[in-house]
Amino acid sequence: MRDFLLSIGASQWVLPAMLLWPMAAALLVRFGGRDMSRNEDGTEAPSGGPDARTLTLAALSIEALLSLVLWATYDPSTTGWQARVDLPWLTDIGATISLGVDGLSLPMVVMTAIVLPLALLGSWNNVRVRTPAFGALALLLTTGLIGVFVTLDLLAFYLAWELMLIPTYFLIGVWGAAGQSRAGLRYVLFTLVGSLLMLVAILALWTLGGGTSFHIDQLMGLALTPRAQLWMFGAFFLAFAVKSALVPFHTWLPDAQGAAPTFAAVTLGIKVGAYAILRFAIPLFPAAAMEPTVRGTILVLSVIAIVYGALLAMSQRDMKRMVSYSSISHLGFIMLGCFALTQQAVQGAVLSIVNSGISTTALFLLVGMLEDRRGTTDMTGFGGIARVVPMFSVMLTLVMLSTIGLPGTNGFVGEFLVLIGTYAERPVLAVIATSGVIFAAAYGLRALQRVLFERIDTAKNGALTDFTGRERVVMAAFAIAIIYLGVSPQPMLQRIEGASQNIIESVRFGPNAATSLPNVSVVR
Repeated sequence: MRDFLLSIGASQWVLPAMLLWPMAAALLVRFGGRDMSRNEDGTEAPSGGPDARTLTLAALSIEALLSLVLWATYDPSTTGWQARVDLPWLTDIGATISLGVDGLSLPMVVMTAIVLPLALLGSWNNVRVRTPAFGALALLLTTGLIGVFVTLDLLAFYLAWELMLIPTYFLIGVWGAAGQSRAGLRYVLFTLVGSLLMLVAILALWTLGGGTSFHIDQLMGLALTPRAQLWMFGAFFLAFAVKSALVPFHTWLPDAQGAAPTFAAVTLGIKVGAYAILRFAIPLFPAAAMEPTVRGTILVLSVIAIVYGALLAMSQRDMKRMVSYSSISHLGFIMLGCFALTQQAVQGAVLSIVNSGISTTALFLLVGMLEDRRGTTDMTGFGGIARVVPMFSVMLTLVMLSTIGLPGTNGFVGEFLVLIGTYAERPVLAVIATSGVIFAAAYGLRALQRVLFERIDTAKNGALTDFTGRERVVMAAFAIAIIYLGVSPQPMLQRIEGASQNIIESVRFGPNAATSLPNVSVVR
């Protein structure tokens, strides 16, 4: 299959196709899709053309197929950029449309492209008004997400980063919970402040490079002063930490995910900020990232996020907010792996980003299915439904166990590698971080007990319906991913290994490596 795909030039067109196709499909859905509006008697009032949701699902499914083409053409035995495409853009300032993937970005692209159509299919009835506009925004958001993972030019990366912001704001503000547009505004304000600081740092880096290129390969070769590294790393890290919802920049996430429709809540849970830290912030400014005070502070914040997020998840009655706080806790493990900067820790961090995208998406879909059936996500409104909806209960248990990190599920491997890799550098922090696994078991099993196994005390719970055929297909796909990555993570780790080793080598031995910053502990 790989030879055939290479013979038709797939490696030259697959990445441009993954960026252009969702944008073209967005126009098709917006102007050619039928709105699923309703008459007063509840019957559909078609406006002509195919259902916009069906068109959106078809477009996202094609995007997923393109990601599988990318996976099939990738050669795990080589390092560096693959499927590389360089096109002229703003030649006067050295900006290009430069695309490529390596073992760090490939898993993110494939995970995102496959998760999005499953998220739409699993939340099929969540949005039934203005569906052409919803589908168009979802597809534009897809272009932004994929663009963040595949762009190698910092100016193009910034545009993709901002392209995620606008559709998400409208998805929350228009289709979110009634009266919760404030949550979308908070998301925009938090993210925009960090993004503007990153833009300033990008322009400063471009200037220091002679104003000739925005390409990451060119900018990584610059010999920057310690002070310049610290300031620019701070700007990049702040933008990415806010987007990732790292403590103490996390306060926007539970409100935004609680107010958002299920599809938007899923995209907010994809850890693009953590990826960007590994791709840009650490390799571009390794001495600043390895500076003892900076690195120590971030590692401590990561451990705080693990414990604090888990404790807050334990205290929640609302299932959406519980999932949001659990994702904050998981982000702590990811950031811990990023800044432990050992081979095992970085591999574990990358795998944890992928696993978080899978498990958190599945949890949000399951919670959304309960909300569609009962109109609430308050755990106290449920109880004993394992006898009523057995397939739902089995899947909720499996996904919750993967969130806890049970051996044999996808959640175990990444966090285990992070803890092992961190122990070699910071054993005390690794031991404290391990308590997050215990707290995760507490809030996860508590939620299962409340929702599935207590006495049925509401007639509506006894009348719940189990998975539909569509929901069975979606959840079967997630179940396969959870078990496969838990039992056989080697194909994924094999692709991650080379890229993670390159990151570590650039930090340890690159032109801006930590050895060039021996005595700097504060920014002056």
